[in-house]
Amino acid sequence: MNFFTKKLKNFFSVIFIIAIFITFTVLTFSENSEFLAIGNLKIVRQEPLVIKREDLNITIEKNRTIKVDSVYTFENIGNYNVKSTFMFWLDTNVEKTDKKDFSNKNTNNRGKFVKNIKFLTDYKKAQSLRAVINFDESIYENQVTDNIQREWFAISKIIPSMEEGKVAVYYDLINTKFSRNKDFVYSFDLVENFFNKNKAEILYVNIYNKSDLKIKNIDFKDYEFKNISKNNKKEHYQLLEGGVNLDGKLVIKFE
Repeated sequence: MNFFTKKLKNFFSVIFIIAIFITFTVLTFSENSEFLAIGNLKIVRQEPLVIKREDLNITIEKNRTIKVDSVYTFENIGNYNVKSTFMFWLDTNVEKTDKKDFSNKNTNNRGKFVKNIKFLTDYKKAQSLRAVINFDESIYENQVTDNIQREWFAISKIIPSMEEGKVAVYYDLINTKFSRNKDFVYSFDLVENFFNKNKAEILYVNIYNKSDLKIKNIDFKDYEFKNISKNNKKEHYQLLEGGVNLDGKLVIKFE
């Protein structure tokens, strides 16, 4: 009887140790992520593509969801058809936490910040692919760790020689917590794989704010956004410029 009692005690001791280890592991390796920025389109290799124009609409809804509509017009000035992969990305902080985070125990954050994503090529729906990488770099003011998770979303498209083609991406951003950080970052940083580097012949940006937060200012290089709001309930800022280098970051700061 004592033998079985001892075995039983040993069994529960092992179970207890395993439970403690699992709890410690969860506490130690749980991860939180926080939205940093969304980036615009780039191509993966050098191509004879001219950026004819980029049309960007950013709408901050009443519930503070951010809707982004981006339409790009490219021209292939080469003497061969270009099949390229167009990508945009989303950056988040990834940090360890010593507390359980049941809402984010899965480190795959797909859908946590982006939803209703839709790609179009020449106004036809296109399938997208997704990949995730991590890198160590300090590139944002509101970055709390050096560990950044970058999610890539990509599509492929053929643009015939001497013709134009359109690539559009639409998505909603949620859980960005921009109201706490008091800013929202849209990144224009591109690899210099386009012809004439990253210069867009036309950049047309509209920013609509329907939320209860007021826009303090919009920073993008030294460009001035015009306030063309018709009433206080819906702010509308606009930028229309030619020959714009698509680099740097557009930052919307709120009061």
